[in-house]
Amino acid sequence: MQLRFKATMAVISALAFVLPTGCVGPASLVTPNVAPVASTCESSSMWTSSHTCLGLWEFRIDPTRETVTQVPLRAAGIHMNGLAFMEPPAGVALAIDHVVDFTSSVVTVDIAITHPYPGFDLSAAFDVCGTLITHGSKYFPFSTTIRFPDEGDLRLLNPDGLTRWWNPVEFPENAAKPQFGYIDGLLGKPHAVAGFDATLNGYKYFASDLADPEAPLSDLDPAMRGAFVPGTTCIRRYVIAYTPGSLVFNYAVDANWAPPIPDGPGIDIPDDFPSSANRPEAYRIELENLSNTLTYDSDTGDTSGSLAMSVYIYDWFEPGSNMVCAYAQNDEVMGMCNPIPAEVGDGYAVFNFDLPPFMLSSTDEFLLWVTVDNQTSGYQGALPGELQTMYYQFWYAATEE
Repeated sequence: MQLRFKATMAVISALAFVLPTGCVGPASLVTPNVAPVASTCESSSMWTSSHTCLGLWEFRIDPTRETVTQVPLRAAGIHMNGLAFMEPPAGVALAIDHVVDFTSSVVTVDIAITHPYPGFDLSAAFDVCGTLITHGSKYFPFSTTIRFPDEGDLRLLNPDGLTRWWNPVEFPENAAKPQFGYIDGLLGKPHAVAGFDATLNGYKYFASDLADPEAPLSDLDPAMRGAFVPGTTCIRRYVIAYTPGSLVFNYAVDANWAPPIPDGPGIDIPDDFPSSANRPEAYRIELENLSNTLTYDSDTGDTSGSLAMSVYIYDWFEPGSNMVCAYAQNDEVMGMCNPIPAEVGDGYAVFNFDLPPFMLSSTDEFLLWVTVDNQTSGYQGALPGELQTMYYQFWYAATEE
């Protein structure tokens, strides 16, 4: 089934975008010959009907100057599972571009996502992420509900981050509004058969200006705001670990959108899209000024030193409003949260950490989590009270004293 944007655009006093289930298509324009009249777009309908109110504008017509201008009355940004607009058919908008390597424990594959609506600039998406949905055998620290894939599970070895969005446990299938729930990708194993229980899964970030499958996120053009331009293709490299018999997975495509506010003919990407078109969560993290002086004495069990770092958070808007936390999976170092950035720049903020040893008991590598909590909460009503968080994994080890 091809999914088309359907927008009924009435130039009277308002323009309301609706996103009905399974239907999206080009806009139609009806020009009135009457003065503007009132129109409403009830906020209560946002998530409770098969239609989603995504924007409302007042249009003002000046017949003397032959101009039409608009004033935005509401601009609502949303996360959606873009798979609803990409399949069926399978293997077109999302496809395996190239199998780079295949061994008995790791498969390296290039995945291509093509924006399915060429020329339809209204449908430009932002912060698109292709998530690998799998099983989770380990709990996230301090949680009895957040599970992530560990050794022995199929897992992404080179994620750009981890996310809770669109896992089937917390975001079950939504027949009325499929774009707001888990969807069985046609190239993967159905959830009803596989029982995917990871609620935290790795993803790769897709944007039109990432030209190389292995391009780091530092290659993103800040002026483009992570836009995925209609008709363009982005290819990203996935390095996937598995054990014999565990090559079972599914996938989701997290996409973000808000109605554009053009200031002239046509739509300028990304400038005509409001800040709400981007996700509220940070999109990139880098660790700088790393100083790992952790030591462990295997004879006495004594520990010393610390794990110090500057965490650079990249967020399209208000990066300093995030709270960053760092803690080890098994409390090898003392965890802490830092709500106050040491520096805030254009699109980034820096948070400093100095983590002393806590329950360090060997020189084996340990898993360090760095999380970025945004002020937005609730995951669009699916997880009430939960801060929308991006998760990142790093590995470190102490040296022998």
